[in-house]
Amino acid sequence: MMSSGHRRVHSLSSMPLPLLPQMQAGSSMLQDSTVSDMNSIYSAVIKVFQGERLQTNELYSLNESIRWLLKTEMGSFIKEYFQNQLLNKGLRFILEEVLLYEGESQLFFLADVWLRFFSEILPTLQAIFYPLQGQELTVRQMALLAFRDLVLMRVPLEDLLPTNLSLLPTSIRQMLLVLQGVHEPRGPSVEYCRLEKMLEMVVSPYLWNSKHKSNAEQTKETRHFIQPKIKITQHISESSLLSPLMEQDGEMYPDRGASLRRHTVANSLSSMSNIQLSVTDRRHCGLVESYETIDEIREHNRDISLKAVTHFESQSC
Repeated sequence: MMSSGHRRVHSLSSMPLPLLPQMQAGSSMLQDSTVSDMNSIYSAVIKVFQGERLQTNELYSLNESIRWLLKTEMGSFIKEYFQNQLLNKGLRFILEEVLLYEGESQLFFLADVWLRFFSEILPTLQAIFYPLQGQELTVRQMALLAFRDLVLMRVPLEDLLPTNLSLLPTSIRQMLLVLQGVHEPRGPSVEYCRLEKMLEMVVSPYLWNSKHKSNAEQTKETRHFIQPKIKITQHISESSLLSPLMEQDGEMYPDRGASLRRHTVANSLSSMSNIQLSVTDRRHCGLVESYETIDEIREHNRDISLKAVTHFESQSC
């Protein structure tokens, strides 16, 4: 069974080079050297998933080819080509191998596959695509996320873990912890939350980094959100703050026949507040008519302020 699988992978390396739609559109402009470099990268990656080792000086040649491609018009497609073509093909074969088993045998075979991927395939991919730096995700992160989404998420691990905890291979726990440490740049995805659910089964206690909420739960929380109410308790017109109040003082000064004392702004504020608070109390008691709009309340308060100023001026005279 395994030998036939390896023969299938070997046949992949002889398949024609698959191109992205963007690369196919400009394939007529590709030079022969560019196509040759792309073919060599494709063949090398397939051999890595096959379990073969790179030949002598092949790694250096691949690095130089990628550096040269990054300087051409195909440079912007190298990352996408690695994610959507090379990783997909290699991991699709791994998934087909895992799905040949069921139950406990599938769990143990997945453990072996992870050890081979983590200790052999992943370091070699990092070495081949070392020139692909400065991206949103590193080559290591792209490969681990692809393994999570294309292999792990296609296996019913949630059903296998509870019934095999006593026989759980150590590499399965390591796999879940390693994949849990890789974060998408746009925040936790549904796959990441599912991964944490698996981790909760094998690691205790486990502190969740994020917990996925269904649309129904989010809608329910939104409905219970109450907007704060804004209530105007009092209003002081600007004219009353700018015009100083005059009040007759008990002390007499020799240079003035009638001594006058100017109130400070604080005294003015307290005086206006007392008057308006008394009016507010009367309004609540039903002694003053109610006002429907803010403009009516402001007009009424302005009248009160003018009356107060007239009252204090009359006393000062």
